[in-house]
Amino acid sequence: MPERLANPTSFLLAHTATIEPGVRALLLNSADPALAGWLVDAAGPDGRVIALHTSYRALRLLAGVSRLELGETVYPDPQAHGPADAALLDLPRGRDHVRAYLWTVGMTLRPGGRLYLAGSNHFGAKSAIRDAEALFGSAPVLGFKGGCRIALATRPEALTLPSEWANTFPWQPQMRLLARPEGQYTIVTMPGVFSWEHLDDGSALLLDHLGVEPGSDVLDIGCGTGIIGMVAARMGAAQVTLTDDDLLAVRCARASMFANDLADRCTVLPGDVTEPVRDRQFDLVLSNPPFHEGGEVTAGIAGRIIREAYTVLRPGGRLRLVANRFLPYDRVMAEVFGTVTVVAATGRYVVLESMRR
Repeated sequence: MPERLANPTSFLLAHTATIEPGVRALLLNSADPALAGWLVDAAGPDGRVIALHTSYRALRLLAGVSRLELGETVYPDPQAHGPADAALLDLPRGRDHVRAYLWTVGMTLRPGGRLYLAGSNHFGAKSAIRDAEALFGSAPVLGFKGGCRIALATRPEALTLPSEWANTFPWQPQMRLLARPEGQYTIVTMPGVFSWEHLDDGSALLLDHLGVEPGSDVLDIGCGTGIIGMVAARMGAAQVTLTDDDLLAVRCARASMFANDLADRCTVLPGDVTEPVRDRQFDLVLSNPPFHEGGEVTAGIAGRIIREAYTVLRPGGRLRLVANRFLPYDRVMAEVFGTVTVVAATGRYVVLESMRR
């Protein structure tokens, strides 16, 4: 057994799952190289282990594990990854996101194949196990550790989509329409992407105060469905580059660009903050930074965005972002850029700007 597993979920998966030599196994939504290494060793040289994750950064972390294959589809694909004998799922947050994994895993496992699903009770493990029972017929709990639980679901001969999932198809992109003063947008979205069901209030405030100058070169960090970058393009930006660590978001943002005839001026790249564009410079960087990581409120990701934005801005270039008022982004921006200006504010949100002198 690996000695340095990243969390209780990894511990439960490694100490509970039965993996025979020679199996085809899937590792889903886990960024733990120790767990991946254990799974590869358990499958042996005649086995095949494929890791899928929504995070580009997580896949880069797993790339160092010998004999581990990496996929980019996020969800299992029966044609590319099946028929699988076993799957280990570190449960994500969000019930629709979980259901998307359960259905695609079920379609990829062979009849009799095993799905081990583990996660935190606080983030919905109990409801996830109930959903596994609804799809697979049963999902007995096998163990507990550190506020987490693990269950086993065995693939029956035939799968029937539960009726309450039938109208959502959470593993597929969906369309939303958004009306703005400059025009209407078709938003391609899906469960698992930030604010996938509606435009969040923070992004709405930033969209009203983008500060895009005609002919400018714009970078949107953490683009989500791509709405900020699309509005920037409609407001006259010559080129817009959008980045996101979330591969589901990248998929949706790319589809949104084509749906709105903006693909010729908007490029969506997978990557961690500015990693895909570190050799370029921009006139304007825009962002609605995430402030949750592992369920905890943190300014760490925003701090990275602020510091890395400085390095890719031209002299005179500007960083403009939106934040909850209680987050201390203004201090970090003042430390990195020297000055910070409040562009707009509501009771909950504030739009801040700094210029690279």
